[in-house]
Amino acid sequence: MVGGAFGLDLPQINDFPYTESPCCVFVNSGRAALEQILLAIRPTGAVWVPRFACDTLLQPMHRLGLPVRRYGITDDLSPVLPETAKGDLIILINYFGLTGESVARAAESAGVPCIIDATTALYATPPPDIPCFYSPRKFLAVPDGGVASAPFPLPLPQEEDRSAERAFALLLRTEDGAQAAADATERAERELCGPPKRMSPLTRRLLSMQACQRSAEARIANYKILREALVDINRLRLPAGPPSAPFCYPLLTGIPGLRDELIDAGIALPLFWPEVITATEADETENRLARTLLPLPVDQRYTAEDMQRLIRCILSPSVSG
Repeated sequence: MVGGAFGLDLPQINDFPYTESPCCVFVNSGRAALEQILLAIRPTGAVWVPRFACDTLLQPMHRLGLPVRRYGITDDLSPVLPETAKGDLIILINYFGLTGESVARAAESAGVPCIIDATTALYATPPPDIPCFYSPRKFLAVPDGGVASAPFPLPLPQEEDRSAERAFALLLRTEDGAQAAADATERAERELCGPPKRMSPLTRRLLSMQACQRSAEARIANYKILREALVDINRLRLPAGPPSAPFCYPLLTGIPGLRDELIDAGIALPLFWPEVITATEADETENRLARTLLPLPVDQRYTAEDMQRLIRCILSPSVSG
């Protein structure tokens, strides 16, 4: 059709770090990306998943009828490899884009095929011989989307997704803030629990307009500011220079009431992940991490001044004293 009302004018920058190919497919969610990798590998045994993980990670295995077993991690978020059997497969999580090196070492010594969950590590370059999957919406303003990368061709779902209604949550957040968009965001999340679909045209276009390199640089700069100021109180051993642009700065301290203090100061701190608390014992590493780890925001919306304000909130006498 020629003429008519205007749609959104979305300029294309084409800065997204992944390019579609037979070995890199774009689908509608991170879990859908995992499912496409599993369909290509077709494991005959159990799929091993860290106990410190979101329950949505299990959906592809349940849909494909694959048995799931769980394994632990260390205090520094490194995997504790389980004893596997022939036909098993291990999912290794690159937590927050900061544990890629320990994940790569684990994959080399695992003895069975591995898949890297990089849903909180969008900017981590996939190893040449290990499948990875990503979730761009955790880093960028898109309503949905997932990327699967592998050293072999991957299948694509037959149906293409549609994202216009799901994008309503993005528009609400822009106009009225995150709290006003909470219900719409939750509805959009529930829609992604269905079978995998190909990435929608809207999400593709939104990804093409993201200034990904600038966003990555901002995340790294903000992370370094927090790390320098908070390294002495953080029980996690984190690199001074992150191996890739991080999802957050994960802070683990013994300061009582710090989460509530920061939330009262207007800082959003989601739990990673509340279901882990009920599924594990109180003295287990994963349970403690789920209860006490604070994912401090470092993303491209924030400046060095925002990081300094965050630091002052954490180190103020009313909190640390």
